[in-house]
Amino acid sequence: MIDNTKTIEAAKAYAAQVTQSQKDKGFTATHLHIYTDKDGACLYFKPRLKNLNTGDKYIRSISQDSSSKWQMRDPDFERVYPEGGGKKPLYLLHDLARDASSMVYIFEGEQKAELAQSLGLIATTSGGSTQIDKYHWEVLAGRSVCLWADNDDAGAKWLTALYQTLSQLDCDVQVIDIDNLGLPEKGDIVDWVAIQRQAKPDMTNDDLVDAIKKLPTMSSEQLSILTDDIAEPSSFILPQDGEQVTPQLAQSVIEQLAALNELEYQLKRGEAAKALNNMPVGTLDKLVKETRAALDVEQTKSLVIDTEPYQRAVDGAAAADEIYGIINQHIACTDAVAIATTLWIFFTWVVEASHIAPIAWINAPEKRCGKSQLLTLISLMSKRSLPTSNITAAALFRCVEKYNPTLVIDEVDTFIKDNEDLRGILNAGYSRDNPYIIRCSGDDNEPKEFFVYGAKALSGIGKIPSTIMDRSISLTLRRKHNHERRDRVRDLSRDTTDTIKAKLARWSDDNIAAVKDTKVMLPESINDRMQDNWEILLKIAQLLGEDWLNRAHKACIDISGIEHDEPSLNEQLLIDIKQIFERKKATRIFSEDLLTALCSDPEMNWATYNRGQPIKQRQLANRLKEYKISSKSIRIGQDNRKGYDIADFKDTFKRYIPDTPILSVTTSQTSDSKGYREKLSVTTSDSVTDRNQLQTLQGGTCDAVTDRNPLSDDTSTCNTKNAPNDTKNYVTHSTPVVTDKIVRGCL
Repeated sequence: MIDNTKTIEAAKAYAAQVTQSQKDKGFTATHLHIYTDKDGACLYFKPRLKNLNTGDKYIRSISQDSSSKWQMRDPDFERVYPEGGGKKPLYLLHDLARDASSMVYIFEGEQKAELAQSLGLIATTSGGSTQIDKYHWEVLAGRSVCLWADNDDAGAKWLTALYQTLSQLDCDVQVIDIDNLGLPEKGDIVDWVAIQRQAKPDMTNDDLVDAIKKLPTMSSEQLSILTDDIAEPSSFILPQDGEQVTPQLAQSVIEQLAALNELEYQLKRGEAAKALNNMPVGTLDKLVKETRAALDVEQTKSLVIDTEPYQRAVDGAAAADEIYGIINQHIACTDAVAIATTLWIFFTWVVEASHIAPIAWINAPEKRCGKSQLLTLISLMSKRSLPTSNITAAALFRCVEKYNPTLVIDEVDTFIKDNEDLRGILNAGYSRDNPYIIRCSGDDNEPKEFFVYGAKALSGIGKIPSTIMDRSISLTLRRKHNHERRDRVRDLSRDTTDTIKAKLARWSDDNIAAVKDTKVMLPESINDRMQDNWEILLKIAQLLGEDWLNRAHKACIDISGIEHDEPSLNEQLLIDIKQIFERKKATRIFSEDLLTALCSDPEMNWATYNRGQPIKQRQLANRLKEYKISSKSIRIGQDNRKGYDIADFKDTFKRYIPDTPILSVTTSQTSDSKGYREKLSVTTSDSVTDRNQLQTLQGGTCDAVTDRNPLSDDTSTCNTKNAPNDTKNYVTHSTPVVTDKIVRGCL
């Protein structure tokens, strides 16, 4: 019998540590999903948090590496789950292996599978439609399965992809007909159970299971729609025994492999590699990937459409006013955002005249603020717009070089951090000074330069990598009030947007040379990078006339003013080190003491900097070396050890820490009990710090200035955060090898 108790408790403690920053943002820990092998041994975990006010979710993987050290990532599946061939195990795998005869119910998400299992059903799940090929479905080959999709468009895509995958594994597949369940939009089994229990409060689990087994399922005619896109298995023309493998024959086999879906390819790759003179499978994978990319590029050609210029000369200011009016008609946004968006759409038509291609970063703090709607408007009126969700990352930079499109990428926050190819395209495609990325290409796998300079519009929630943010014009949206009315973008006539594109094409033809030669005054109150970002928009505005130039200058200041700058990670490190010197009233500090101080404040980044672990001495030293600051032998009292002298920081502080305050302009006050906050002040100007010395706070230990949360009437109590090891909110779903009940514990 496998006892996972110690592993689960260790996972809960680590999850509590690495998710503390999300809890500080208002998220609550709800579940710790446990992925197991067929015997019930833990393989890895997924902490789940939810913002109860906004409904936003935060889900990450945590696991142990080969040395049993915890890490915030998936494990090496080839090591922990070798039978999966590098793919992920299905959720609740121990249940699937224990009962091979019962119907398996499959849902979108661990919570739904857990609910079904708690009722007495055999259940599992996968990720969304784009994750299905990453899971090891072969364990269900030949079994009876029933799919229950969420009631939304994403659920329909998931259903189609999973039905096709399981059908090719000879599964007996049934599909719950969700259209006849009376569920709300995005409704699932959780909503269905709630509806049943509300109607009949005395329903038992057995009653619910009986009701589920009687739910309507799709007919054969309905199921046939899901199989329309299944490719018939290809009849490979493989070299026969003794036949010479020519380059032409090998390329024919590779093209056949490239046309297969991922499951078919995995089934055929070994046979094909052997037939191609025992070609290494890794080499075959590279060649197939290259061929798929080329096919994707060719298929993308039909999506990138050129526009015939308007027959008459175009009044640019009038065209800009028309675009500005359409944006305000459909999107709830500030005037600055509407102006910047209008000018950015113009920019896509004169991108050849620009030296810098600023990214349009459409963002909002929450959902339902109109991000996708504004991105759609930009796509409808920009030059050669290309949505990128329908092509692979490997094909993306080839499309940029070949078709010079305006890239339009939605929900970029969900994958940009894990997509190095996309980040490379976005960063390299910003300036003509370095507009290339290098990738291996061709039969000989030789490095090749790809030109990726061009216009890019991104949309997402929250933050994106700082290197991309720094290259962007931030178009921040707000959720409209209930009384505000905006027209739906899908009701906007395509004749209207097509006419606007024709006008912009003509205006570009007539004015592109003037745009390139125009000189413009840039606002001095914004930093150099923001001046670079706005230069092309201000050039366009200057050609549109004085009114548009004045409006553009105001929008530039409103959106890109230096008061909106956020420190980079290195700048934040300098700010935090400066605060530590000030708090300790010291001019020298030992290295280990500096490291301890950095990691002891939960509001700083450093306690979880190293993939959930505290920053190491070597990592701290490497970051400071970028500023030519190194540790040295110093003496404090009778002790002589390696450390840092504030004199070595003074020039760096002046050069890199902004004079404006980051979080607070007043130093926190001390109390008689020394109960002041550890992060005393973020004011970086020496003159301000010198003037605002620590003063004794009589009658309490609260920080009444810096803390954003107002103090209660009882001024003797501090407004403190939960400790990082607060584990009480998580629910873990344990393996039935230990217990069949949901394990509830502190996390």
